[in-house]
Amino acid sequence: MPSWLFNLKYTLKTKRFWLTSLRDIIVIAVVLFAIASYLQRDMQTGVATPINAHSITQKPISLFTSTATGAQQHAKWQTNSHKPTLVYFWGTWCPVCSVTSPMVDSANLKQDYQVVSIAVASGTDADINTFMQQHHYHFDVINQQNQPQTISLSQQWGAMALPAIYIVDAENNIRFVTSGVTSSWGMSLRLWLATW
Repeated sequence: MPSWLFNLKYTLKTKRFWLTSLRDIIVIAVVLFAIASYLQRDMQTGVATPINAHSITQKPISLFTSTATGAQQHAKWQTNSHKPTLVYFWGTWCPVCSVTSPMVDSANLKQDYQVVSIAVASGTDADINTFMQQHHYHFDVINQQNQPQTISLSQQWGAMALPAIYIVDAENNIRFVTSGVTSSWGMSLRLWLATW
């Protein structure tokens, strides 16, 4: 048996190795949690802000729009469906979005959820459409720079770090927010939990 293999076996059996490894894992987890909390500090919670826009293919998108009048107006918002909605802020220039966009597209293809995305600082509709075709993405995209609002959708929703993902339940309450990298199973779990 080579000496390095013997040393490795001995190291793995020591209590010090396992305590040091546990300490390192805890430190990494705390640092990652702190970073995630910092990135999510401005993200909107509570009732979802309405989205009234056209996609890059000129499809009208109306989510969380008011159906009541007067004092009830802020209490009840209505989506186009009784399914949870995934609202995804991203950019064609964003390297982390290249990891999350395929997961968002997968959620869209399952058709168990509504998916709408807002492209931030990503060029013209034609540029975004070309990007979508090159990467074989099929989710609806709103080009933020073509929207008439004085305050951009990303500012209204507090999506200051991209990618930003919001999971909105059928009652139009934002149930989960995520900024930065996420896992496919984590996104699926949050969407599933939003159905309950």
